[in-house]
Amino acid sequence: MTQHSVADDVTAPRSSSLPPLQFHKPGEDLAAAMACTRCKEQGISIPPGWGQKKADRATREEADQDDAPKKRRTPPFTFLQWQLLHRIWDKVTADGAGDEPDSRLLALTCALRGAIRGYANLTAQDFRILRLEDPHDSVRRLVEPGWLRTTPEEAVEAQAMAPAQCGLPTIQGNPWGVGQGIRSGASGWVSRTLSHKKMRKKPNGMRMTAVYVAAHATPEGDISVPAEKVVSAVRISGTDELTSLLVRWEELGWIEDFRMTDGNVVARLTELTRPLAHVPVPPPTPPMTAPATTPQDVPVLERARALVEGREAKIADWVGAFRDEHGHGPSWGMVSEHFGWPPRAAPDHEVTQEALRMLEEGGWLTGFGVPFGLRRGSAQA
Repeated sequence: MTQHSVADDVTAPRSSSLPPLQFHKPGEDLAAAMACTRCKEQGISIPPGWGQKKADRATREEADQDDAPKKRRTPPFTFLQWQLLHRIWDKVTADGAGDEPDSRLLALTCALRGAIRGYANLTAQDFRILRLEDPHDSVRRLVEPGWLRTTPEEAVEAQAMAPAQCGLPTIQGNPWGVGQGIRSGASGWVSRTLSHKKMRKKPNGMRMTAVYVAAHATPEGDISVPAEKVVSAVRISGTDELTSLLVRWEELGWIEDFRMTDGNVVARLTELTRPLAHVPVPPPTPPMTAPATTPQDVPVLERARALVEGREAKIADWVGAFRDEHGHGPSWGMVSEHFGWPPRAAPDHEVTQEALRMLEEGGWLTGFGVPFGLRRGSAQA
């Protein structure tokens, strides 16, 4: 646990006779605290939150010992991954990359892979996975207008040990400002969705339509997206083809309750495909706060003095007894909790810091700056 020194603007200056507070690496006291059986018996978590982490780990280990077959865990489609996929797909659409479903799928794949570095690595295996009817033609449709920098032969014939590095002139300098985890998550979601068992032996126009509507579902699985936007993004012929494709997907159980309403595709993901929807943004963690327990209109020094004066020996004795029992000193939080001083989460926590400074300056306590290093000072000798 990191101990903090007193802020200069709210406390008296530190005496020049005292050595400066130092922050040390974990030592014997912290090791003793983490292995302390008395703390465990008393429900004291060292470091704070460590007890819950150990409980969670024990639960996972217990589950791992279960001999029952386990389903393969699918990574969640997070909001940031969902947001990046939308932006990249919109960028590919705006660039006009690919004039039919196969080349549009290849363009989307390249953009997802090159969103950070500005180039995409391709191999012959990638083209087999994408199931393009004519890989050379699909690459040519992206190379001729200058959207992709490579050659059809180089890209289609590249092997895993020497992939073709295909430049993306319109995607340079990490335009979306994302990290590798978000980028790979968005790319992975598209790959998993394209390889869904419902996608087997389907043409890419049909597959891309299913991926696009799934990518525009709410966390609850509801879909509402302009039909023209789907047509433009997938590069199919028009709304008539879109309607026939979505009717077919409804028959196959990809979506349900499909209808066209005011030019919008309205539907829902089915129970089978609802796990493809992105997860909602978790609510923000509320800040840890505590009410003030000392009068705010009284100077910090006076409030701290009222907590300490006449009780120095009692406080030092308690710290010493704690160390004798546990084999390590208490944390600042333990001291403040035992004596009813303002906790760190309280707006008047500087009063506790000043009280501890007084105890150190008076020689009642020492060991500051070392995790769980508090002990009796020279005044108790």
